[in-house]
Amino acid sequence: MKIIVCEDRREDRTALCAYIHTFFKQMGCPAEIIAYADGESFLRHFNTGNLKDAKIAFLDIYMSGMTGIDIARSIRETDEELAIIFTTTSPDHSLDGYAVGALQYFMKPVEYAEVKKTLNRCVKLFADSIRCIEVLSDRLTVKIPLKDIRYIEVYNTMCLIHTVAETVKSYRPLAKIEQQLAGDAFLRTHRSYLVNMRHVQKIAGDEFLLSGGETVPIRKNDQLTVKQTYMDYLSALAREM
Repeated sequence: MKIIVCEDRREDRTALCAYIHTFFKQMGCPAEIIAYADGESFLRHFNTGNLKDAKIAFLDIYMSGMTGIDIARSIRETDEELAIIFTTTSPDHSLDGYAVGALQYFMKPVEYAEVKKTLNRCVKLFADSIRCIEVLSDRLTVKIPLKDIRYIEVYNTMCLIHTVAETVKSYRPLAKIEQQLAGDAFLRTHRSYLVNMRHVQKIAGDEFLLSGGETVPIRKNDQLTVKQTYMDYLSALAREM
């Protein structure tokens, strides 16, 4: 895994790199840490595509020249996936940080326990991003990333797998698909529906409203249990932050 550290203070840069190295060494997972003392150098390499496989970037907000917020805004023009973690001496820019999709916001001095908790979260996120399900559709095997599935519904004798980009038709029974998705963020809301809780925006009466505007019904006989399962999912996410 390739990780960027952009920090102009040598002691802070050294400490952060050491924390990251310790975490991945304990995980038994190789990691390449690339450190920069200024935002301009980092962005020059980033914009040439040399860092396109980087997964995480630690950015100091208060640096001479470009600030961490400036760097993050530039990153987001072309990359929505890079996990951005800010380090700072002041909470004044917390709203700016979340506006560019920051994963976390560390107050200095940064402690190893904070880095460990956030890196554990990153590892989980990246594991989710590469997990896929394979289904047969029109006699072809289609591989679909789990994070891209919004919901699945039964229509006549087939399942319609609604993703962020398309709808995939499969004759695989919903119960079999549900088994393949066991242990992930999917919830059976109805006899004919399976929803990806990642894409739920809110509970609206007896439906889930999804981020794309779709609605998924909640079965009447078990509404409390279904809604509580979703609330437990949100609570688990909050504890990881």
